[in-house]
Amino acid sequence: MIKLLRIDDKLLHGQVAFSWVRNLKIHSIIIADDKVAYDEFSKMTLGLSKPTGVNLIIVEVNEAIELLRTHINSKMNVMAIVNSIENAHRIINSMPEIKSLNLGVLREHYNSTSYTQEISLNEKEVTLCKEILDKDVEIEMRLTYDDKKLLLSELLKA
Repeated sequence: MIKLLRIDDKLLHGQVAFSWVRNLKIHSIIIADDKVAYDEFSKMTLGLSKPTGVNLIIVEVNEAIELLRTHINSKMNVMAIVNSIENAHRIINSMPEIKSLNLGVLREHYNSTSYTQEISLNEKEVTLCKEILDKDVEIEMRLTYDDKKLLLSELLKA
């Protein structure tokens, strides 16, 4: 079962590895990124953040979509992590079964506006988020599982 689709520009780190994995009882983490899939140093570094006993798979976005499809009705709890709104948008467009998106960390970048201390989006990303919201997908923002859920739709209205 796909338990979480998360955007985090750091991909896998302590907050993800321990808070989300533990609370959602994750068996496998799929990192979907076209560049990282071919970067052996990044893959090795990300592997150091993986909790013991959890499978880590790092693949291109298209391969991740195919892999995630096999887990829609699986008994294994799977978490997918991408590092951009664009990659999440690609996955959600291919998988209408996904009804929630977690924004973890998107640090300030070119022409971005801060929505929270951890989330900065540029105009293109806001447009993609609105397209995701139009598909009746909830976009919630929180760093850890225990944090209070903040909905992006509420911030975009303000």
